[in-house]
Amino acid sequence: MCHNERVGKTIYKKMKKIVICSPTYNEVGNIEILCTEIFKVNKNFHVLIIDDNSTDGTLELIKKLKFKFKNLNLIKRKKKLGIGSAYRVAFDYAFEKKHDALITLDADLSHNPKEIPLLLKKLKSNDFVTGSRYIKGGKSDYKGYRDFISRFANKLCRFLLNMPFFEFTTSFRIYNYKCIELLRNKNLDSDGYSSLVEFFFYIYKSGFKCSEVPIYFRVRHKGDSKIPKLQVFYSSMKLIELFIKNLLIQKRK
Repeated sequence: MCHNERVGKTIYKKMKKIVICSPTYNEVGNIEILCTEIFKVNKNFHVLIIDDNSTDGTLELIKKLKFKFKNLNLIKRKKKLGIGSAYRVAFDYAFEKKHDALITLDADLSHNPKEIPLLLKKLKSNDFVTGSRYIKGGKSDYKGYRDFISRFANKLCRFLLNMPFFEFTTSFRIYNYKCIELLRNKNLDSDGYSSLVEFFFYIYKSGFKCSEVPIYFRVRHKGDSKIPKLQVFYSSMKLIELFIKNLLIQKRK
């Protein structure tokens, strides 16, 4: 058993119910590897797959995997509704099932499940922890234009939202029960990747303790990127909205 697995099992004894959520759309080449690697870290984790009506066999494969992994759960949606709405479903699920924490990560293996114990360990003294490519020890396989856009977007979030962090756009995170309850009660409307910034914004501005841990972000294992071409525009609009809300928050202080 590796060090991370031992850490994961030790922390899990104190947090009895942890659910790990990964939204999917056409991830047949990745989903079995993802589930296998998660349950290697701890077989008692609960895993929730929220699928947006995949057409490549992902759904059928998940149904087969449910016989192999007793704690694997599936929510099938009628159409592609976006990562933000999928995570809102996950918040409701975690709250209703009384989970102590919710971990989110991508299904394309860009996030390494072996790093889950890093998030769990950090959560012992925080309410919310995000994996970060851009702090000491972090790493990203992005090159060229994608690397530039990612770094620029995260620096812009740090500056405009006045938040002392370096990573706002990765979904590899852990939320404790208080954060889950908070976000369920917010009127959130982002369906795309801008939702990740929105979630972090409301958690931090509500006074919860937040932190980052270094992660190694890889390019997807198999399949094509699902990020819509207009995502940069939508994310920019959401960032402007949050910037204005932050100004209003500052005026009230």
